[in-house]
Amino acid sequence: MLNRCLHFWRLACFLLIALAGATLTGCNNTEPEAPATVAGFGCLEDLEGHSVAVINSSTSDVLLSDTHNFSNITLIRCETPTELFAVVKDGKAECAIIDTVVLATLNMEKHGMAVDFNLPGGFDVAVAFNMKDEKLCHQFNDFLVQIKSDGTLDDMMERWCNEQVDTVQMPTIENLEKLKGHPIEVATLSDNPPFSFYRDNVWTGLEVEMMMRFSLFVERPVHFSGYTFGEVIEVLRSRRADAAAANLFITPERSDQVLFSHPYYLCKTSCFSPAAH
Repeated sequence: MLNRCLHFWRLACFLLIALAGATLTGCNNTEPEAPATVAGFGCLEDLEGHSVAVINSSTSDVLLSDTHNFSNITLIRCETPTELFAVVKDGKAECAIIDTVVLATLNMEKHGMAVDFNLPGGFDVAVAFNMKDEKLCHQFNDFLVQIKSDGTLDDMMERWCNEQVDTVQMPTIENLEKLKGHPIEVATLSDNPPFSFYRDNVWTGLEVEMMMRFSLFVERPVHFSGYTFGEVIEVLRSRRADAAAANLFITPERSDQVLFSHPYYLCKTSCFSPAAH
């Protein structure tokens, strides 16, 4: 059994790196590691014959949908992390795979959950643009260079990714109200803390703050619209949005449809299930 688990660890690592390109961005040193508290499953192979919740159209969905390597997994596709937690808590799925940072900031212990294992490898996360918006994408890359060099990005990652999401407050970003001109339409997720969420009738989160700072950089106002994760690529392709800030992993399949900025964050993923008592 040990040898088979090790084989699947190697396979998972290969698939994750092949999907993502897994290039370190320099921001990963602020990312919290989910503790391996082992609630029941030890590796990806252990998920065979079980029900697993994933975010619809996510890379976890793609990975576990690969019937060549996983022939007997029942996938429960969810639209938001809140729904993902609920289906595991209610017993509709035996476990789930999710972004490690999202899991850590949502206080999994409060939900009676524990980490089974952390998946190897990682995914580069970036902002996506319509294929015809090369100029805007280049401007965003210039903006990333600036906020990486002056420490702004590290500060944002520290605040949003190392604290419980209920305790983090959106900073006041001055002069946004003075911006004129055609707004940058940003497609995002309304329930994906700490990256983007709608709280007290206000958009907030790491990617929301980042896009607000970008709007100052290009001196254009910004407007956010909420979509499900499975919708954002098509929204961008149909030009209903200029950019998508939705914790998007860079994959070859998505890169055929949209332009990606340089990565700003290396995401890791974890499998979790109800804590053993």
